[in-house]
Order: sequence, then structure tokens, then C-alpha cells
Amino acid sequence: MSAPSERARLRRNARRAVYEADVIRDILDREMVCHVAYVADGEPRIVPTLYIRQGDRVYLHGNRQSALLRHMEAGGLVTMSVMLVDGVVVARSGFHCSMNYRSVTLYGRGQVVHGEAHRQVLDAFVEALVPGHLAQVRQPTAQELEATTAVALAIDECVAKVRTGGPVDDAGDLQADVWAGVLPLSRQVGEPQPAADLKEGVSLPEYLAAFRYPDAR
Repeated sequence: MSAPSERARLRRNARRAVYEADVIRDILDREMVCHVAYVADGEPRIVPTLYIRQGDRVYLHGNRQSALLRHMEAGGLVTMSVMLVDGVVVARSGFHCSMNYRSVTLYGRGQVVHGEAHRQVLDAFVEALVPGHLAQVRQPTAQELEATTAVALAIDECVAKVRTGGPVDDAGDLQADVWAGVLPLSRQVGEPQPAADLKEGVSLPEYLAAFRYPDAR
């Protein structure tokens, strides 16, 4: 990663800014959903979507008619945001109640992936979403591959923002009879729900029974 640009430089609460590549990669690897914002016809738009990281790039994919992907294919600028919420910070005043979190904001222009790399990226999405499942599923048809666009976005112009620790209360509030501290948050995987039309005799494989969301893997 290069030095932070003016666009990526965090100004408010700058002490929470992190520009180290290892920290940014780690945050990206602990989530699967991002929000991508762009401007089309003079209007702001934002799209929640899946992503994966490979090396110093993140990848998005979707239907080739997607307005977002067509915007990126044309070289349009986007902003991508990812956030992990680690806990609720309970303070003695409403003003200081907060959250512990780790986030990444990334700016850039996408590059469409073609050829064999395109197929490899789509396979990587399956493996990232459900580790172990790629070896079991039907392979995509030529029509399915043609209908799907994959776009790479360099992890270059970006910043992480991180808050950790307990509440930061005013000195005058410390003796208040109000509980203060942190409520840790985590994701839990529920009981698998088989498809209504699941073939009789097909049991839940071990790799699905062991599934964990990325931030808990």
C-alpha cells in the first residue's frame, strides 16, 4: 500500500486511523459483506454485496447487467466500506455510549476480470462463502459464466478505523450509580435448515456442520 491519500486520510478521531496493510487485510478477511457507493446520473447510490480478498485486491461479482458493475467496468470511481462490530460500549452518559468496531473504507476504480482468472474468482467466491463446498457443487455452465461479471478493486487508497476499550466517561460522572463497561458481540451460526426438496438420504456434511462466519474462523 502507498501512503494515504488526502481522500483516504482520516481527520476526525484521527487517533483511530490505521493505514497498515496487515490490519486492513485482517479486517477484510473477517467479513463477507460490504457496501459500495457510487454516483450515477448525478445521484448517490449504495449497494450491499458480497466480496472476497485475494492478495492486494478485493473482488466483487454479480449479474452482468448490474448497474454497479457496469459503472465499474466503465472506469467509474467507487467507495467500498466494511465494518465489524465487536461490542456495545455502555457509558455513564448517553453522550459517551458507543461501539467497539473495526472498519475499512476503500476508494478506487475497478478492473474487469477476464478469461481463466474470471472462472477462478467465481470459484473463490464459493469457497470463501462456504469453505469445502466447491468440491461438491455442479460446475458452472458457459452460460452462467457469461452472465456473471467479476471486478477487481486494488487495496491501495484506503484506511481502517478502529475503536477498542471501555467507556471514556467524564471525570464528574465516574461516581454515578450507573453500570458502565462493554457488552461483547459475536455471530452465532444457527441450526442448519435443509431445503424442502432435499433428496432423501442426503445428510449434512461435516464441513457444513463446522461452518463459522469468517470473524470466528
